[in-house]
Amino acid sequence: MIVKLFTQLVMASTLFQFFPVDVGELERRALLPDAQTRSFDLLAVYDTLNHLPEAGDRALAPTKIVTASMGVVTSAQSAIVVDRRSKEVLFEKNIYAPRAIGSITKLMTAHVFLLGDPDLNAPATMTSEDVRLGATLHIPVGETVTVRNMLEASLIGSDNTATMAIARLSGMPLGDFVARMNEEAAAIGMQQTTFADPTGLSSDNVSVVTDLAKMFDVLLENETIRETTQQSIVSITGSSGRTYTVNTTDELLLSFVNQAPYKIVGGKTGFLPEAGYTLGSIFSREGEGDIIVVVLGSESKEGRFQDVKSLAVWAYKTFDWTTL
Repeated sequence: MIVKLFTQLVMASTLFQFFPVDVGELERRALLPDAQTRSFDLLAVYDTLNHLPEAGDRALAPTKIVTASMGVVTSAQSAIVVDRRSKEVLFEKNIYAPRAIGSITKLMTAHVFLLGDPDLNAPATMTSEDVRLGATLHIPVGETVTVRNMLEASLIGSDNTATMAIARLSGMPLGDFVARMNEEAAAIGMQQTTFADPTGLSSDNVSVVTDLAKMFDVLLENETIRETTQQSIVSITGSSGRTYTVNTTDELLLSFVNQAPYKIVGGKTGFLPEAGYTLGSIFSREGEGDIIVVVLGSESKEGRFQDVKSLAVWAYKTFDWTTL
C-alpha cells in the first residue's frame, strides 16, 4: 500500500511539470480510490424534475378565455397589465424600457411621509419655500389647513407645492427625504427606478412599468393613500375661512370604469414633456380579480385615459377569474 501511494505521488509530481494545474487537485485525485462505474438515466431525471410538487400557497392566474386576443393598440410607449393576486402579466409592451414618470412620483412621496406616522389633523401652513411651478396651486402661501389637506392636494390635484410641503413637514432634509424614497423603492423590488425629487418635476425620476406595477400594488395597501386617490373632488377650508376646491387629475374616476361592476381601487396621473402622459391604476370588477394597469409615454392627456381604460376592459373580457 505504501509503495502504491509513493508511486502515485511521484506520477502526480511528474505530471505537474508538464501540466501546471492546481497541485492540491492532483493530490486529491491521486489519493481517491477508483470510483465504480455508474449509470445515468436522463429520462428518469427529467421525469422527476417535471413532477416536483408546487408550492401550496401559490396563487393561480386567471384563465385566458379569448385565446386569439393579443391585446389592444395603445399610444403609450410602455404598458403593462398585471393580475394583482398571482402577479401574472396579462399584457405587456416595452415593459423594460426606462422612462421619466412625472407625478406618479407623488405616490412614493406620500408613502415615505406616512411612514413617519404624522398627525393628519394637525395644522400645516403653506410657505414660500414650498412653491413649485408646473401645476395648479390649490392652497395659497400663508394659508393654514390640515396635514391631511396637504396630502389631498398632492394626490388628488397633483399639486407640486403641496407635495413639497409634505416633504418639509416630514422633518427630514430634502436630500434625506429623496434618499428614503429610493430606499423604499429598493425595498419593494423596484430595481430599475430612481427618484430625484418628491414632485416628479425632475426628468431624472425614472422607472419601468414592471417596477411601477409593484409600487401601485404595495403603496395602495395603505388606507390613507388608497382612499385619497379614490376621491374625484375635495373641498378644503383654511384658517382664513376661505374654501378651496381640488379636482382630481384622474378623469377615469368619472368614467364607466369606476361604476358597477367596475371600481377604481386607486391610481395616479403624471406628465412631463420628457415623459409624455403617464397613468397607473388598480381596478376591481365584481366577481373577478384586481388588475394593475400602468402606461408611460401616452401621446396625449386623453390618450393615457383611453389606453388604461381599453386595457382594463380588454383584460376583464379576455380572462376569467371565476374558476379560481
